Amino acid sequence: MRAFLFLFLLILKSAAAFSAEENCPALKVGERLEFGVSWMGIPVGTGTLEVKEKIEVRGRPAIHLVATARTNDFLSKIYPVSDEIHSFVDAEKWRSLEFRKKLKEGRYRADERIVFDYEKRKGFYESFLNGGKKEMDIPASVQDLLSAFYAFRMKPVKTGDRVHMEVNSEEKNWDLELDVLSREVKELRGGRVMETFKVEPRTRLKGALQARGRAWVYFTADEKKLPVWVTLQTPFGPIVGVLAD
Repeated sequence: MRAFLFLFLLILKSAAAFSAEENCPALKVGERLEFGVSWMGIPVGTGTLEVKEKIEVRGRPAIHLVATARTNDFLSKIYPVSDEIHSFVDAEKWRSLEFRKKLKEGRYRADERIVFDYEKRKGFYESFLNGGKKEMDIPASVQDLLSAFYAFRMKPVKTGDRVHMEVNSEEKNWDLELDVLSREVKELRGGRVMETFKVEPRTRLKGALQARGRAWVYFTADEKKLPVWVTLQTPFGPIVGVLAD
């Protein structure tokens, strides 16, 4: 069920130096997207993505991004989920400065932070539950799960393109490939019809393709690239997220 949260981050698991908010319609402080989530056609919860605020992080201008996932009353009686993640991204260079993850999934708990130090080319991991700490090497510019999602939205793409990013997740550095497969028309709730790009993310670790189930994200085929539909294959059946009205 941990896939429940990553459905919304799924650009599951670099950018040029520019002021992201000023130059990109896909990134506006205050944008909040809410998704209804279903499993095998049964409503199970909601997820949100939010561009929360502009702040300063260790002397750098930054954007604070937030994602959440919650199960509804029905599923919470069986397997309650209350997850949130926070990404603090350099607003000029668009690379992750800090990533915070708080997960409550059934009996599982996580409360972790990674701080990215680009002068030392190190990531500093810390668990607030057990006190564990770890250092790791990082590239000159790295995304976290959430910043990667918005980094893709800021890139001009067309059918047939493949977008590459370096992403840090689970204390490892991954190569993320996002294939723009096609343009498709999607009908949303309420009868809304939108032209979209169908995008499939793939991850590689040390060059080896990772088999973690397949996912497809449908972004509006305009400059905003709003994610309107997400499908994730899991061993327990398909999970679908649809942008709410």
